[in-house]
Amino acid sequence: MDQLLHYLKKSFFLILFVLSAFSVNGQSFATNIISEDEVDNSANAIDGNLSTSATVRASTGIALGIGAYTGHLEVEFPSTLTSNTTSYVKLETEEDLLPILLGGNLGGLLSDILGTVLIGNQEFTVTVKNNAATVMEESSSDANPFTTDMLRVVTNVDNDYFLAMSPNSDYNRVRLTNNIGSLIGLNNTRELSVFGAFHGADPALCGTPTYTSFDGSGLTLDLLNLGAGVTNPHLAIDGDLGTSSQLGLGVLGVAASIEQTVYFDTLSEVGENFYIRFGVDPELVQAGVLNNIEAIVQNGSQSPFFTQNISSLLNVDLLGLLQGGEVVTIPLDPGAPADRVTLRLSSLLNISLDQNLNLFEIYRAPAMPELDPDSQDVSICDGSSVDLTATTSVGNQLRWYDAETGGNLLATVNSGVAYTTPVLNTNTTYYVAAVEVGCPEESPRVPVLVSVVDIPTASDITIIGDENPICSSNDVVLIPSSDVDGTYSWYFDANATNEITDGQVVGSVTYNIDPDDGTLIINGLDQAGSPYSYYVRVTEATAGCENAPGDLQVANVEVVDSGASVSILSTPIITLENLIDFFLGTPTYAVTGSVTGDASVGDAITLTINGQTYNGVLDANLDFDIDVDGSDLALDPDTAIEVFINGGLCSLTGDIDIDIPVLIVDDLLQIFCASDNPTLLDLEVNSNISLFDSLDSVVELDLDTPLVDGEVYFAGILGVPISVLARVGITVNIINPPTPTTTSSTQTFCASDDPTVGDLQVSEPNVIFYDSPTGGQELAPSTALANGTNYYGAIRDSDGCESTNRLQIAVAVEGETPTTMSANQAFCADADPTIADIQVNEANIVFYDSPSGGQELDASLPLVDGSNYYAVIRETSGCESSIRLQIAVVVDDGGPITLTGQTEEACRNGEEYTYTTETGKQGYSWTVTGGSIVAGGTATDDFVTVTWDSLQGTSISVGYEDPASCNPVETFQLDVAVVECVLGEEFCLRVYNEFSPNNDGFNDFFEIECIEDYANNIKVFNRNGNKVFEAMDYQNNWDGIANVNGILNKGEHLPSGTYYYVINIPELNRNLVGWLQLAR
Repeated sequence: MDQLLHYLKKSFFLILFVLSAFSVNGQSFATNIISEDEVDNSANAIDGNLSTSATVRASTGIALGIGAYTGHLEVEFPSTLTSNTTSYVKLETEEDLLPILLGGNLGGLLSDILGTVLIGNQEFTVTVKNNAATVMEESSSDANPFTTDMLRVVTNVDNDYFLAMSPNSDYNRVRLTNNIGSLIGLNNTRELSVFGAFHGADPALCGTPTYTSFDGSGLTLDLLNLGAGVTNPHLAIDGDLGTSSQLGLGVLGVAASIEQTVYFDTLSEVGENFYIRFGVDPELVQAGVLNNIEAIVQNGSQSPFFTQNISSLLNVDLLGLLQGGEVVTIPLDPGAPADRVTLRLSSLLNISLDQNLNLFEIYRAPAMPELDPDSQDVSICDGSSVDLTATTSVGNQLRWYDAETGGNLLATVNSGVAYTTPVLNTNTTYYVAAVEVGCPEESPRVPVLVSVVDIPTASDITIIGDENPICSSNDVVLIPSSDVDGTYSWYFDANATNEITDGQVVGSVTYNIDPDDGTLIINGLDQAGSPYSYYVRVTEATAGCENAPGDLQVANVEVVDSGASVSILSTPIITLENLIDFFLGTPTYAVTGSVTGDASVGDAITLTINGQTYNGVLDANLDFDIDVDGSDLALDPDTAIEVFINGGLCSLTGDIDIDIPVLIVDDLLQIFCASDNPTLLDLEVNSNISLFDSLDSVVELDLDTPLVDGEVYFAGILGVPISVLARVGITVNIINPPTPTTTSSTQTFCASDDPTVGDLQVSEPNVIFYDSPTGGQELAPSTALANGTNYYGAIRDSDGCESTNRLQIAVAVEGETPTTMSANQAFCADADPTIADIQVNEANIVFYDSPSGGQELDASLPLVDGSNYYAVIRETSGCESSIRLQIAVVVDDGGPITLTGQTEEACRNGEEYTYTTETGKQGYSWTVTGGSIVAGGTATDDFVTVTWDSLQGTSISVGYEDPASCNPVETFQLDVAVVECVLGEEFCLRVYNEFSPNNDGFNDFFEIECIEDYANNIKVFNRNGNKVFEAMDYQNNWDGIANVNGILNKGEHLPSGTYYYVINIPELNRNLVGWLQLAR
């Protein structure tokens, strides 16, 4: 992040309007000033020199509203530019606005990091116009400014800043306005430097992008402080493949993304590719990040037309390089003209890795050259050269190198012209790249390996079959072998001038050559012509190199006249399990058999298999049992064992057929349902079988690989050569029934009809429904439809296969029961409320006077206090709620304020009297006449305590505010009669603290002697302190029944027990306190 902060300290700015057409003659500048105010050196803005500038000033003034001004400069191009045409205005600000705005939607967070305020300091506005009409306008003080593809801050390789603008209408003018926000104090100025406006391509640039910007979403200030964001974005466009910007998300567990976009001056052309060079942590590759990296291509501000994740653009080689921590270059062929490329990294969830990638370069160059077929897999003989040929698009050239990067330029040729290598003695790799004439950018280099093959010599060939004299009654069998992979040719002479051909007859001698292994079989030789010499050469398979004349291997054959002959009985049985053992386990295999004819016990027997010899002897039964290497059996070219039996003057010959098993797959066409998401694991094959994507692939497929419809997968045994066991192709047919259709994707039903899933309209049969677009729960046809719910239909065919893409049907069930915020609603009588005033959440409401049936009520009818009203939804379709919503109504007439306290015979002797009103109100206002307030009486008190001073004109009044009341402001006055009070021995209060309220007519009430003579307030509590009874001016009439809600409900009989009383006698200025026994 320190690098980012350092990078963000520059503030040059260029406004870029994305081009759909450009001038081949280079940049065209605005040449006319339309309007200016508070501008110095305005001519510098139209002089075509981007190193000189005009200065647009703005000031806060010397006092509020005095001397403040805003400056502007409006320039015009010589001709009108069409929509989506790129223009540029180079700017410089005093505040660090432009580095912040470079980050698009991250601008607000970046401003917090840098401490620069986007609103309130220096601000500027860009207005794009077509003559006097405004086409587009945006200000740095707007919310999320410069974040669209039509208007974006960018930078160049020199860390100057630009604003990429791409209006969607024609335009010819650009106006820059400089102003100052409210956070800067008085007597301050700010300058905006305008260097010039222009459009068109920089003639010095070919395929290198000119500008770049970045953006992100889902990131936080903490993540940016920890390194998230884009560091050194300009290094992705510097033309140096060794430097990079870094796109980072940090370690996070939420959805987020970061992206960098590069901008080219010109549109790509046919035959050109974009190339992205990047690297990523191998641990992230293993975690699947390549599926979360997207390449996006677009033309100006138009919608992207190419979006693919990186994993789909990689071949096996590139993937292997990334897994090894290497940097790779991937090509993008957009298929249409484009001038913007974006690389976006989206977060991987639930991993604890720092998620970032290094972007080394995005550039444009010709597509990689194509090699001629003759220049692929090239092999030549030692000491020779070869012509290498490649092609590229018309107008491009080809450069041949001796290294993948760097190295020496060997030749530059036109398309289709060969590059001739020097004489080679070792394997050599050349590299060819395509380049546009006059431009430095090349395509990635394509490697061309030239393999140099040694010329075979006589010592490279071994011949079996001439070790012992051969009986004339038997064929002479000469078996050549060599480590050189190739074919064999036989000759009568050492200089290879007289070749022996298959089937050739010379006199009584016939020559046959096995095309599989080059074995020469000679019939008809006799002792008279013995010995015989035959010569063989090997022609190497890739380069065609062969033994030079005079350097052929020779077989010297001695023939003895004899009529002896033998028959060999042997049938080796080789199974698939044997083949697996041959190549993956224990290769030893016993070849057994028996011999009849002119053979003797103890005769030597030699088996020749795949160029190898194995020796044994005949036992007493003329049987043999010889261990051989099973892999030789499997690899023998002609699938036959040559047998030599030597027991006397000459050798007898024969052969044993080798029967190699084949791989059998019962079902070569296997059918699956796409909805089951089948994988290779679902293919029906025997155990020990591996699956491959081609006949000759050496990489076994992962069994979790999804099957692809129409694809052929090849069954084989890993490790067993395909030349031994041919692979079997299995064709996959994946059934995916079509998505069902409907006449309406939004379907409406009446709730009164009790609609179900089975009522949904679809055009096809056998449609089932789910509660989600994928997975989810299958819904029974009897499932009730719910309003506002989506249902997802799929066709299920007779095989049980279902559509993978489900049809979405949005359901509206009209006439559902309406809802309300309150089932009990109060209204003020003085507002003359009507039925239309009842609150219901839905529209199209009709009210009735009963829960079913009844009379429909006009909305203008007045509400009646204490009545219930019943609401239904009546849709335009005629649907009406089957269940009505009941709303109870109270019409409040705004009852009077209350004020309680002693009003008769209040004493003027200093006794304190408390008066109370409603609690929970606002703005209490107390007024006492003829007395003094000793407690309460403030604006927040619902009581006041007074002593009365006068005998006449005494009163107390209270007022308060109640916003929730029908009468929001209320007042009330209470007149108080004050008397002189004299207390003496006639005071007779006496409490009888036991009573039995059982209705027997005796002692049924709680009595206090003389209590009727005094104003009083009595409260009774149980032993736990819970109030159970309370009375004002008690009259000896309490029979043990609770009159307050608490531990008991009001009206319930108190149980027997001890209680406590508090009797307040205001006239006596004292409380009487004691216990009370209640017995039932």
